[in-house]
Amino acid sequence: MPTKRDVEQVLEKRDWNQLSIWAKEHRNVYRQLMTRIYVKDGLIFWRAVEALGFLVREIEKEKPTFAVELVRRYFWMLNEESGGTAWNASEAIGSLLAHCPETCGHFNWMLSGLLEDESLRDGALWGLAQLAQTAPQLVYPLEERISPFLEAKEPFARGLAALIYALMRKPADDFELYREQGPKWSVSKDLDQRLKNDQHLLEFYQDGKFISYTVQELWQVQTLAVWSEQMNMKDMEVELTVASTAAGLCWLGIGSMVEEEQSLRTWAARWFPKWFLIRKREPNTEAFRQLQEYLTGKIKDFSIPLHQVGTPFQLQVWRELLRIPYGETRSYGDIAARVGNPKGQRAVGMANNRNPIGIVVPCHRVIGKNGSLTGYAGGLDIKESLLELEGFILPKEEA
Repeated sequence: MPTKRDVEQVLEKRDWNQLSIWAKEHRNVYRQLMTRIYVKDGLIFWRAVEALGFLVREIEKEKPTFAVELVRRYFWMLNEESGGTAWNASEAIGSLLAHCPETCGHFNWMLSGLLEDESLRDGALWGLAQLAQTAPQLVYPLEERISPFLEAKEPFARGLAALIYALMRKPADDFELYREQGPKWSVSKDLDQRLKNDQHLLEFYQDGKFISYTVQELWQVQTLAVWSEQMNMKDMEVELTVASTAAGLCWLGIGSMVEEEQSLRTWAARWFPKWFLIRKREPNTEAFRQLQEYLTGKIKDFSIPLHQVGTPFQLQVWRELLRIPYGETRSYGDIAARVGNPKGQRAVGMANNRNPIGIVVPCHRVIGKNGSLTGYAGGLDIKESLLELEGFILPKEEA
């Protein structure tokens, strides 16, 4: 069983790989995290909150009812009959719901009910903000419980309510839903103007660290909509993770959803600082439709708007990739010559490797001068399958 110091070190390093191992070998380590959450003492406390949600999600893979049982336990610990000993329970419940929305999402109303308790309010707002990112459909019905906090005296509560509104404001299906007072997740012009001018600063935990925002920034925050789906490509099944901004597709990765999302977060922290990832399919629907048609041979070219970000050289290389016709290939030397750097094959290879929009920006069409496939971020088997799908005949290996 891991010691208290072992757990502290995992939290200090944010070593979720070790947590995954413990989820299989030492399931009861969740008790140590619960105990650690009792003391609200800075960054390690918040990492313990995040770690609890992550660990329980891993345990759920073997024991599907585990997360639900723990959430129920936390709510019981808030019950007067239990003595109300669940310190910082709202943060813990929020993390559990955000990490396990499919099994625990039905507790969304109970989490929002904690907003009525001043001692639990900030944690509940933080939890709802996390849930709005991982399962916005579960927060969408809760507007009337969150709206009063847009005018809260405390910047922390006001800012988190503003963030939730910013994440929820555009309906999932692009159709406004109306209530008696008007469309959902909307405010009066006066309140909108006040929030746009609100320079009060707040700090909260997000993606492993504390980040500072003004209320204004949170009210006008921008998002990356991310979604993953399984698709068939020839004789194999692949998992595609797609992310889009309002301007267009900015990420398309091939690999497990968990690994892709971790890579996406690291990449987005550089190119889209202070943006938020929100798990939504709708902004990516057209991308998935065209990908499905491409993988089944119905289309050869994509017409998805792109939002490409990178260094000037990378953007130059990626523009050349888009000019390679379906079913054809170019060598790294060909691309290097086209971008005015004839000896820059290695630099082209690095730019290819950094291409965040696989398949659509076809780095799979770049091969070695001798016809070898060389590297590919999604794996050489994927690269080979994509080229075969496009009808490119790979050179046979000599006997």
